[in-house]
Amino acid sequence: MISARPKRIDPQPPRQGAGRDLDEPPAGPSWSGTLLALLGLAITALFMSGYKPETLARSAAYGVAASLATTFIADFRRGGLRNLVRADVLAIFGLYFLTLFEFLFPHSSVNVLTNVTAMHRAIIACLWGMGGLLVGRHIIAGGHQRLSTLLKRPVPHGWMILIFVVCLLLGHLHMLLAVDFNVIEMLDACMGPRFTQPWGRGRFGDWKALLTELSMLLYIVPPIAGVAFARRRSFSTAQLAMVVLGFSLVMFVGFTSGTRNLFIAYLLTFLIGYAFALPRERRAELIAITTGTALTALIATVLMLEFRSVGLKEWLGGTRLPHAITDDRMHVDMNLVVIGQLVTTFPARHPYLGLEVPYLAIIRPIPRAIWAGKPEGMTVSLEATAGAEEAWTVASSFIGESYMAGGMIAVVLTGLFFGFACNWWSRLASPENSEFGILIFATGFFAAAISMRSLFVFTTALLPTIAAIFGTWLLVKRVTSGLLRSKRPRPMAPPRGGPQKPVRRLRG
Repeated sequence: MISARPKRIDPQPPRQGAGRDLDEPPAGPSWSGTLLALLGLAITALFMSGYKPETLARSAAYGVAASLATTFIADFRRGGLRNLVRADVLAIFGLYFLTLFEFLFPHSSVNVLTNVTAMHRAIIACLWGMGGLLVGRHIIAGGHQRLSTLLKRPVPHGWMILIFVVCLLLGHLHMLLAVDFNVIEMLDACMGPRFTQPWGRGRFGDWKALLTELSMLLYIVPPIAGVAFARRRSFSTAQLAMVVLGFSLVMFVGFTSGTRNLFIAYLLTFLIGYAFALPRERRAELIAITTGTALTALIATVLMLEFRSVGLKEWLGGTRLPHAITDDRMHVDMNLVVIGQLVTTFPARHPYLGLEVPYLAIIRPIPRAIWAGKPEGMTVSLEATAGAEEAWTVASSFIGESYMAGGMIAVVLTGLFFGFACNWWSRLASPENSEFGILIFATGFFAAAISMRSLFVFTTALLPTIAAIFGTWLLVKRVTSGLLRSKRPRPMAPPRGGPQKPVRRLRG
């Protein structure tokens, strides 16, 4: 007797390009790419050279760029384009942009602001922080179950438009109150010089200043716009027109403010919402939108620095400041200069601040109107250390602030924390996320990007995400309770003529 061996049949043949689609969860960072990047950072630290701060920084900028390129290529090979849309990738690129990117171009003005020794020590601190980010993103921890379940719960589209309108109105409420709800006057004031608008608040706010904090809700507007544009067939023409007008207003106000990190954060959250909501077959559209967003961010980085001191209206009329930067092709924030001054000051002139730095970051979201005795700032400010005037504000990224807390060890630990937090958030991505889930996920990218500029804004940047999570939870609870009520059997109405008498059964 001959028995035939059953033929093995695969339950589902693999699709071409499987694991490389935008609607699949990310594969995560590649250890091989991370090790190559760390090796590149070490080589950069050993072999960077230059007789001027400018040439030294340019040498480091090219070395770090090549090192990061290796890990991005490895991540792409592991999971495709979708694997690069992660919060940790954004944080790494953001830190590089804030510290070294501008030195890829001629930057002669830095030679009069610092010296080679300070620049070298600042670059070393940046390399330690970058290494912490790279390693920290491989730390895995759970705790996603409840949040990931919430992100997958569907909510009607009408609620998303309602939240869009509410955030738009509340976010601009303090501006509208300052101009008696005259929208034309508000737009005209937006085009004035920086910090001259009638809705500007002082250093310490009162109860009225709480209205200014509602402007954080505007960070929810761009990702909603991204989701609506990507899935425009699911929304009516009137809803899309409302989204276009509201999103244009937010981008206009952000651009005229001259605050580049604000405007770029709007662009990033819009792009993240758009990318995760876009159907897989429209990749050409995604590439076009991504390219346009990147070009807009680069152009805005240059233009906003030129007109923010005189205002967009006067700048368009030809007004220029005599001290405006014209020699440098690209100017970001000169963070390396400030970091160099910090690493030469701590602990030589001032002791490390220790836990004072994370403590101030944690309590920052608490309004002063609620806590009158809230600390006013660090005992040694960045401005005082950098030699800036009291009216100026300087930035040093989280590298400089964490160095003030505990030197290079604190820089590495902070980098590890941010790398871990960004990777934890990136793992919430899922093709099953609803539109509201995509909205929540996109707002988390804002916190990842803005925290690279300053450690102190991390907890504040989380507020829009927390508000989106809480709001979605309330909506899901309302929708679920409504469905349960609709499925509950209704009691039968009594027949006409009153209730029927029970019929007795006869025995036998």
